Amino acid sequence: MQIANNLSVRNVWGSGLFGVMLLGVSQLALADPRTVVNERVSVSANEKIYLEVMSGEITIKAVDTNTFSVTGKLDEKATGYEFDSKDGFTRFEMTMPRQVNYRWNDKGNAAQLSFEVPVGSSVEFKGVNGNVSVSGIHGSSQIGTVNGEITATDLRNSVQLSSVNGEIKLSGASGRIELSSVNGEIEDTDSRGRISYEVVNGEIKASSSAEEVSVSTVNGDADLKLSGTTQLKLSTVNGEIDAALRDSAAPRISGSSVSGDIELKLDSSISARFELKASAGGSIDNKLSSDKASKAKYGPSRSLQFTLGSGDGSVELTTVSGDIKLEKL
Repeated sequence: MQIANNLSVRNVWGSGLFGVMLLGVSQLALADPRTVVNERVSVSANEKIYLEVMSGEITIKAVDTNTFSVTGKLDEKATGYEFDSKDGFTRFEMTMPRQVNYRWNDKGNAAQLSFEVPVGSSVEFKGVNGNVSVSGIHGSSQIGTVNGEITATDLRNSVQLSSVNGEIKLSGASGRIELSSVNGEIEDTDSRGRISYEVVNGEIKASSSAEEVSVSTVNGDADLKLSGTTQLKLSTVNGEIDAALRDSAAPRISGSSVSGDIELKLDSSISARFELKASAGGSIDNKLSSDKASKAKYGPSRSLQFTLGSGDGSVELTTVSGDIKLEKL
């Protein structure tokens, strides 16, 4: 009887110890291996700020104080970070091993960092695998990533956003704006100033009141809703551009397509001279007036010239193996 009791006590003690060991192991497994970052420093109102974070979810927000701060956690694969600030220049870089096996969908222990910068600062950010959210910077913004999405609001003066495999979403920007994406989509709303869009294997969706607009697509489409634009440049290869231009009495528009289509919608009160050319089987469809394209005596080319109003503006479009279409809004 005594032996049985001893065995029972040993079993209970052993089970309890095993349970404690399992709890300890599970807590270690759940522990976050990432390094915590918490840095803050006073900087100039127009500080030049350079940020480099290879992977993670990144937020960059402008604030009304002359302070730079970074909080959050590094990627678990990071070896640390470099941070220095002096003489109007601030730099933060998350350091990574020279060779790191990183997959785009491996986000479990990627970096999560939030930056605060002065409103009037100039910010340059570089990333590889991650999403970036940036807002309120009125100095200049140069944001680039390879695999990830860029979401930006209220950026001013000089704005450059680029992604290789990811979307760019911009709203409320003004100034000199450049947006480019490869294998991604660009969405722009309420931009002003001068803006250029460039995509390869992607799409552009824009609603803008920029005075000058430039669009270039390769194997991609563009849908533009423009207001008050005075200068418009269009270029597509194996793509389609659909542009509607309101409230521009005498715009200057030029465009070309190769194996692609350009469709232009204009106010019926427009004053401009039109010169359209199509070759290698291209076509011209004019619904702004009763003027019709004429066919060349030799070869499969067509051309059309006509004037609306006083001819103050100009519309010059050419296509090779594509279509040109003019319509009224």
